[in-house]
Amino acid sequence: MAMLKSHMLWKIYSLFAVVILLSALVIGGLVGRHTTHNKLSDIQTTLQARSLLLAELAAPHFSEPPDQAFQQTVQALGKEMNTRLTVINAQGVVLADSNKDPLAMDNHGQRPEVKEARLHKFGLAVRFSKTLQTKMMYLARSVHESGNFLGYVRTSLPLKIVDQRLAEVRKTIILSVGLVAMMALLLGFFLARHFIRPLIAMTGMAEAMALGDFSKRLPVRRRDEIGRLGKALNKMAEKSRQRLEIINMDRNKLSAILSCMSEGVIAINKNELIIHLNDAAAKLLGITIDDSLNKAIWEMTRIRELNEILTDTARNMQAIKRSVKIAYGTYDRIIEMHAAPLLDSTGEAVGAMVVLMDVSELRHLETVRRDFVANASHELKTPITAIRAIVETLLDDEKINPKKRQEFLEKIKNQSLRLSAIVTDLMALSRFELQDENMAEEPVNLSEIARKTLEDLSQSAIEKRISIELSAPETPLVIIGDWDSLEQAVSNLLDNAIKYTPEEGRIWLRSFAQGHEAIIEIQDTGIGIEPQDQERIFERFYRVDKARSRELGGTGLGLSIVRHIVMAHGGRIKVKSIPGSGSTFQLIFPLHKN
Repeated sequence: MAMLKSHMLWKIYSLFAVVILLSALVIGGLVGRHTTHNKLSDIQTTLQARSLLLAELAAPHFSEPPDQAFQQTVQALGKEMNTRLTVINAQGVVLADSNKDPLAMDNHGQRPEVKEARLHKFGLAVRFSKTLQTKMMYLARSVHESGNFLGYVRTSLPLKIVDQRLAEVRKTIILSVGLVAMMALLLGFFLARHFIRPLIAMTGMAEAMALGDFSKRLPVRRRDEIGRLGKALNKMAEKSRQRLEIINMDRNKLSAILSCMSEGVIAINKNELIIHLNDAAAKLLGITIDDSLNKAIWEMTRIRELNEILTDTARNMQAIKRSVKIAYGTYDRIIEMHAAPLLDSTGEAVGAMVVLMDVSELRHLETVRRDFVANASHELKTPITAIRAIVETLLDDEKINPKKRQEFLEKIKNQSLRLSAIVTDLMALSRFELQDENMAEEPVNLSEIARKTLEDLSQSAIEKRISIELSAPETPLVIIGDWDSLEQAVSNLLDNAIKYTPEEGRIWLRSFAQGHEAIIEIQDTGIGIEPQDQERIFERFYRVDKARSRELGGTGLGLSIVRHIVMAHGGRIKVKSIPGSGSTFQLIFPLHKN
């Protein structure tokens, strides 16, 4: 059905049909004309032969008046020949006629064929005969004898016979040409369909390719130009399919890369409409992807620097790098923007793209690193300077008394131990920060860690006459973690509680479960922590009372180490403190599910 609905098929077939019909009409006309001419020529030849015979017969009778015997002879001969025979003397008088009485016939001297025969020996005319009431062909011959002009003989035949024969011929020609035309039209239909069918298939394949379906293929059996075109289409479809797969793969890769990037990516066209926006950029700008696509960049964000860098990049066709500070909640974010133009195949700018990198944490870490280096240098410089000064004193004063020398050596020892403690804590802190500590992951009973820590530090508490009360549940308080690092965290807190609690003070060491969490709590009646210092005590080298801390041998890294150990175990740390009344630290970990 699709074949019969093809406009091209009917256009080609209609043109072919017109050519066939016109050819049939022309050929039929030419054949009919040629046949008519041949038939008339045959009749003319017949009439000439019969006129010659009649002239021989009539020669002796031209000088006589009409004779009945001669009339009968002419009538018999005309009937035998099936031809009208007429004998006319030089004055145009009819002497004999095979079809009519000559006495009743008018003078024939002015008949066209007779007049022409007088001039050219033969005369031929085709006209309607009033005598016979039919169309006739007349051939007149002038008769001479011994150089004397005697008269005329005329032979004629009715053209009705010719018309009948010509009608039969025309009928045969029409039937033949019509049959040939019908066969040609039928053959033309199949020939047109033979050429149109692959074109329809190619059209369907091209339309499918335009819709993105490259799976269709043409059955190619022909070896002509259409077959070559079909092979070319199949090859193009396969190449297009491969290219589309590569494009889709690259697009999926690019989409996956952009969606997984922590950096924000925004692309605009030359009309400053957003054509791409990844999740990171949407989150950073506080907008959504669905609401932002095909919207003006200045409409979706009021960050002037972002709009300017995209506009300048698209206008100047060069990469630009700038920084901007964005208010985000209660703090500011520092964003580095790297913009580059988007170019088409001709090198013309069709838009711009910008990558947004949140460097706030990096800047903060750089600040922390600088502070850490400065603090570490300061903390290390103090014992090193003290040791150097004491050593120089000992070297310069050879007569120093033994008691003073011993005192100086004790100071060198203490400063060396403090220096060693700082280095040890720095190395431990570095391992925890880099997660380079190979911590075991095994069930650990926090109550046992509390008891073990109390045993290790009980002597220090006894020396200061501080009472420590231990409270632990009978059932094991199990979490998954590393025994040594957890013991170090509890030990650091308990050691700080002993150091900063006055003599005859009290400390409570508790371990208990609360919901799905295990908690170790250390409460003391020490000096307490000011509210403004409670948020910073876990920073490296931060001391509430620096002089007292150094006097007690603190490195300023203990609480920072505790925080990293707790975070490494998926826990959190809380502190409550009232200056002059003591502090309470809680280490909270997720309980292990048996």
